[in-house]
Amino acid sequence: EKPEVKKAGGVFYTPTYIVDYIVRQTVGALLEGKTPKQAEKLRLCDPACGSGSFLIGAFQHLLDWHLKWYAENEPQKHASGKNPKLRQSHDGWRLTVAERKRILINNIYGVDIDAQAVEVTKLSLLLKVLEGETGETLGLAQMKLFHERALPNLDANILCGNSLIGTDFYDGRLDLDEEERRRINAFDWEAGFPHIFPSPSGRGARGEGSGFDAVIGNPPYIRIQTLKEWAPLEVEHYKTAYRAASRGNYDIYAVFVERGLQLLNKQGRLGLILPHKFFNAEYGEPLRGLIAEGKHLADVVHFGHQQIFGQATTYTCLLFLNKAATNVCRFTRVNDLDAFASGIPNDDAHDLPAQGVTAAAWNFAEGEAGALFERLMGMPTKLGSVAHIFVGLQTSADKVYVLQALGPAKSGKLPVRDAEGVEWNLEADLLKPFLFKVSLQS
Repeated sequence: EKPEVKKAGGVFYTPTYIVDYIVRQTVGALLEGKTPKQAEKLRLCDPACGSGSFLIGAFQHLLDWHLKWYAENEPQKHASGKNPKLRQSHDGWRLTVAERKRILINNIYGVDIDAQAVEVTKLSLLLKVLEGETGETLGLAQMKLFHERALPNLDANILCGNSLIGTDFYDGRLDLDEEERRRINAFDWEAGFPHIFPSPSGRGARGEGSGFDAVIGNPPYIRIQTLKEWAPLEVEHYKTAYRAASRGNYDIYAVFVERGLQLLNKQGRLGLILPHKFFNAEYGEPLRGLIAEGKHLADVVHFGHQQIFGQATTYTCLLFLNKAATNVCRFTRVNDLDAFASGIPNDDAHDLPAQGVTAAAWNFAEGEAGALFERLMGMPTKLGSVAHIFVGLQTSADKVYVLQALGPAKSGKLPVRDAEGVEWNLEADLLKPFLFKVSLQS
C-alpha cells in the first residue's frame, strides 16, 4: 500500500545468490580468525531491512560458522555443561535453540520505516531460530522458550523508523500535525541502539568506538521527482543533511550509502546492491567525492547491462566500502551472470589504486576500452557542452505519439503502425526519429 511501492510497481526481492555474496564479503570477512567469544561483539545491521532477507542471510551465515567452529573444536565439551552450545541429532551436531537465540540477539540488527515489514522480519528471524526443531528435540526447557512470547525479545534489535531522518528534524516544526509526524517516522539511532552508539555522557555526541561492524542490504531506489509526490519535506531535508543529496536530481539510494558509512565503526564494512548510475551521473559526484576522499572504496562487482531483478529493468552493482582508508580497490566485471550465481570465479577482475578514484566520473575499463574512454573524455567539446538533456522526450501519451515506421516515405507520406496495431500513412515532415527502449509490436 505504500506509495513508493505502488509507483515502483511492486517489491522486488534480492536473489539469494546476491544476498549470500554480500554476506560472505562482509560478515564472512569479519569472522575470519575469530572465536565464538570474539564473534559475540560483532554487530550487523540492515538500515532498510524490508522483510529481512539480508538479515536472515547474515544470521544463517553466523549459525553455519558457529556450528562449524564448535564441531571442529572439542564438540563434546560444547555439548555439555549448564549452557550447551551443541546437541547431537540423527544427522550430526546441531546448535541448540538457546545458542541460536543468543547469536540472533547478540549480532543481528535492523531498521525499516514500515511497521509491517519490521514484524515480518522479526517473525522470519524467530522461525529461523526454531528451524528444523520438533517438540521432542526441543526438550522441556526449550519448549518453554518456544511458548514464551518471543517477539518482544527482538524489540531491541529490529526497530521501526526512517533510517535517514533523526528526531531533530522535528525541532521548531510547529507546522507538522501528528499524522505527518507518523508518516515521516524519524528515528534516533543513539536512543534506539544505545549499546552500539554509546556517548560519553549517556546522550548527545557518539562515544569512541561506536557503530556497527557491518552494514548490508538493498536500499530503495527512488528518484526525488517521484519522492516529491508524497514526501516533499524529506526531499528538502536530505539536500541539506547529506552531501550525497546536494547535487541535481539525486536518488535515495545514494543517501543510504552515506548513511551506511556514518553507521559503521572505525573498522566497519558496508556491502550494498544498488544502481551503478551514480558512477557517472552528475548527481553522483558528491557521493563519489565522499568515497574518494576517505579512500573507502574496497570492492566493486559490476553487472553491466545484465538484469539482477527479473521484474524490473535496473542496472546494478555490488558496492563494498571500508570505513578505514584502503589503498586498493578490487573491480570485477561480471560477464556471465549464471556463472556468477553458481559461484564460478570470474576472471575479469583487477585491482585499482585508491588515488585513481576521484570525484570525477568513475571508469573501470582497461585495455582498448579504457584507452577509448580516455580519448573521449579528452575531447574539448562534449554533448553536454552544446545541449542540455534532462529527461528526454515526454509525450504524456506514448500510445498515441510513438509509432513504428513500416517503410520508406512515398509522396511525402510515411507508413506507420500505432500501439494498437493499426496502420496509418502520415505526413513524413511531422514525424521525427528517436530512441525508445521498448520496441512496439503488433
